[in-house]
Amino acid sequence: MAGIGFELSKILKEKNLSALLRAYGYSMAIAAGPWIISIVSILVVGRVTRPFIKDPEQLTQFQVAVTYLIAFSLIFTGHFQLYFTRYIADRMFERDLKRVLPNTLGVILFIIASFAALLYPVFLYLFRGLSPVFSVFFILTLGLMGSVWILNTLLTGIKDYKYITFSFLISYLVIILGSYALAATGLRGLMLAFFLGQALLFFLLLGAVVYHYPSDRLVEFDFLRRNRVYPLLLATGFIYNLAIWVDKFIFWFHPETGDRVLGPFNNSVIYDLPIFLSYLAIAPGMSIMFLRLETDFVEAYDDYFGAVTSGENLRRIYNRNSELAGAARLMLIEVLRVQAIVTIALFLASDLIFEFFGFSKIYQPLFHIDLIGTQAQLFFISVLSLLFYLNRQKETLALVSLLLVLNTALSWLSIYLGPFFHGYGFTVSFIVVGLLGVMILNRLMARITYETFMFS
Repeated sequence: MAGIGFELSKILKEKNLSALLRAYGYSMAIAAGPWIISIVSILVVGRVTRPFIKDPEQLTQFQVAVTYLIAFSLIFTGHFQLYFTRYIADRMFERDLKRVLPNTLGVILFIIASFAALLYPVFLYLFRGLSPVFSVFFILTLGLMGSVWILNTLLTGIKDYKYITFSFLISYLVIILGSYALAATGLRGLMLAFFLGQALLFFLLLGAVVYHYPSDRLVEFDFLRRNRVYPLLLATGFIYNLAIWVDKFIFWFHPETGDRVLGPFNNSVIYDLPIFLSYLAIAPGMSIMFLRLETDFVEAYDDYFGAVTSGENLRRIYNRNSELAGAARLMLIEVLRVQAIVTIALFLASDLIFEFFGFSKIYQPLFHIDLIGTQAQLFFISVLSLLFYLNRQKETLALVSLLLVLNTALSWLSIYLGPFFHGYGFTVSFIVVGLLGVMILNRLMARITYETFMFS
């Protein structure tokens, strides 16, 4: 658990309300902190630069460009995020720590080279009518953000959460200050500020890897060796990231719901705002998931497999199995319970929220269904986390593949059915795969002792 689970467990041992609130707050900061910092910072950029931008449309163009940067960088590095973390975990298990840094640099070079060969020419062609300065900074930032996701996933895998949160905070503060200073230059200045912040974030995260894992080798591509590759994890990472973005792309580019904003990039005014607000609402549920996963479940997981490997009697192993299933059940129930309370509260307060921010109430029905959808997505992420801990690669690949098919088909269908049904494709897709995931997890927990001994 590398320290973070022990720290949370130490806080919870005080067994009082203030300790519980401290643990939840700490979990929220390290589980959702970087994500919240990123979103809030882009909102702040809009606030502080609006008075200085001559053409307000350029601010919308900047925010849309950032959205596409996040989407493309996540999708086209998704196949490496899970796989490379597993590769590093295997090297740590082998105590071969000198391979961490050179292979991290190797995967970064591999990603940038892949982008240069496959993506950069496409964007140069698509941006041929736009400012060359904007095009250059967009392309450079895309390579940086792709590398940042790998570094972020790696540092998350080794539980360096505090440093990750600190790095995001400093870097996005630089983006805010840089945007304020360069706002008068318009879209080019905003993209330059964003590029500088992402460059700082990249070097901060890379510096943590260099500090923790020094090596006498600079670059290696050992992660590409055939016996090191996990094809199922490669496919799962790519398909999952594509699945959670596909409904956005459908609404952006469908003629009934999308609008051209910048070059080849569209947005969907009717779809983007409600789903953006609903994603901000899952931070409490994420903190619960993180807290229970890194304390109760991990402790039960270690106890169970410790009982197996130390040769304890079968009754004791079955008892540990029950505790493991109970910890998983507790985590899922608490995520549902807490997020349901938050969702109901936001349902009741939606009028006040929309009035406070000056949003049109025409978006409220979609906001309500998206709140349910993001809660279902958080539940599905919780199920996936448990399956990954148990190394169920085939099951996770099947679930994310089904999610991609459902989200694509149902999102298209929701557009043809009319505005009242917008958002239902996204929501129903996550509900279905979440329920299937629970059924798979329940069956696995019932068979885990049999499979541990028979398939070892």
